[in-house]
Amino acid sequence: MGLDERLGWMLFGCVIGFILGYIVRYLREIKEELDEVDDIVKERRFRRRANDDGFMRVWLVRDLAVLIVVIFTVWAAFTSANASKDVRDQQDRIDSITVCTSEYLARTIRVLNIRTDAVQERADANLELQKAQAKFFGLLLKIPPIPEGDRRAAADEYLKALDHFVEVSNKTKNDGKSDPYPTNAELSACIDNHGGSNGLQ
Repeated sequence: MGLDERLGWMLFGCVIGFILGYIVRYLREIKEELDEVDDIVKERRFRRRANDDGFMRVWLVRDLAVLIVVIFTVWAAFTSANASKDVRDQQDRIDSITVCTSEYLARTIRVLNIRTDAVQERADANLELQKAQAKFFGLLLKIPPIPEGDRRAAADEYLKALDHFVEVSNKTKNDGKSDPYPTNAELSACIDNHGGSNGLQ
């Protein structure tokens, strides 16, 4: 139940209370006037003292007023209980969304960190490969040709850099498969299940 509905019910209760109070006051004034007329007509010396019922001496009105108050009290209790349950349910839903969103963001940041490290490592391996390749082809094409041992060493260095680059590339690819980015479907499933961490483990 929203704030506007609560305010509406409060205003409704105030209006009912005002009407009942006005009726009681009006009945009291009528009763007092009747007592004065009765005293004058019967020429009683002493005014009738109030009995234990207080100002509410008309039993039908009194019982009807009590019944109305009891009905509105019971109705207000049920309405308040339903409103409290709705608020609790909504708070549980918000808590679930908060937990799921936090886990979604944490996993996304972790995967981004892994990808950033992998991209940096692959870029470094690629740079070393390019340097080794440039050195190898530079020595291979040099005129007059350099000794066979130097060319062989440059070729070995180039192959070593190429193997390292392929190894890093495969590692990056496997990391992407084994630890993928969380999806919107996983986040929605987590929120729908109200399980907090169930959908994003």
